Amino acid sequence: MDPKKIIRVGSRKSQLAMIQTTTIIEALTSAHPDVSFEVVSMETIGDKVQDVALPKIGLSGVFTKELETALFLNHVDIVVHSMKDCPALLPNGLVIGTVFKRDSPYDVVVMNIQNTGKTLSELPAGSVVGTSSLRRIAQVSRIHPHLKFESIRGSLNSRLEKLDDCNKYAALILAEAGLSRMGWENRLSERLEDSGCLYAVCQGAIGVECREDDKETLSLLDAITDRETMLQCVTERSFIKHLGVGYKAPVCVHCDITKDEIRLSGAVYSLDGQESQVLDKRADLHPDGQRGKGDVIPTQNANYMSVAVGSKAPREEMAVAQRTGAKLAEEFLNSAAKDVLMTAKVSTENAILLERTRRAIKV
Repeated sequence: MDPKKIIRVGSRKSQLAMIQTTTIIEALTSAHPDVSFEVVSMETIGDKVQDVALPKIGLSGVFTKELETALFLNHVDIVVHSMKDCPALLPNGLVIGTVFKRDSPYDVVVMNIQNTGKTLSELPAGSVVGTSSLRRIAQVSRIHPHLKFESIRGSLNSRLEKLDDCNKYAALILAEAGLSRMGWENRLSERLEDSGCLYAVCQGAIGVECREDDKETLSLLDAITDRETMLQCVTERSFIKHLGVGYKAPVCVHCDITKDEIRLSGAVYSLDGQESQVLDKRADLHPDGQRGKGDVIPTQNANYMSVAVGSKAPREEMAVAQRTGAKLAEEFLNSAAKDVLMTAKVSTENAILLERTRRAIKV
């Protein structure tokens, strides 16, 4: 009897990352019972640097680089990521081979035990909310100007321990998907969707990265791809890429995919949340009537925003998704929102330089 094919799966070491990796392995095992999977866990820069807010680290891919190096060196065959952590474009030679069905993309509030049952609006003025996300701070401070925000880093486990073991934080803002995957839904106090807050690009989605020339693995991964989530991720990644600000400005999205249409909303904020703009874009996923009218849809690509084309969404749909995100970004950059974006970006870049200087002096 031939031995089972073994796929080596790269993952971060945190409990949440391992849960996500197990979810992917279980789905792949169900689709391919003749294949065996072996987990190779490792730490990334983002895991090691715990005393600096993510926007101040000043690096792209802080949770992906070490995993990608392992792919390039053939130490692993695939790596599992939270899609939110993946840069809009991956290094040449690597692609997202599959995007799994998205869980809730929204943010939620987890209260300190002493504040159980309360919402953010019921917290006393000056209460400290833990988050290092520029997007979360901007959106929530606009709605709740009486609150203060301070960075909190670490695994989901350690952040909840910090919340409960000291009186510094009145509450945390977290991704609902992570809380649910850990089985801690009972800690959810408030869902920010209800306050009109949009979510981070690709939040709630799990992606699997592999080598672009590994056709056998790409075929294997294709079995668990979710069409709707794949198209959402291509659209949202294209939007953030063409805005050109990355993680350095508060940017959020909402994207719906139907059989025939994409509906994308984007929002940009000043760092303090006082200035904002929301724009929307709709697109037909099968726009035959547009052909020959100057709106060419490129279909020769093997990937769109580093997401590989598979059987679940044809090139035409992937191309429309990429174009829709780019067009909405173009509308923002041609509006007054451009100044808001650039001001936020420059302020964040200055904060990065100050942090690097501080760390250099400390050393």
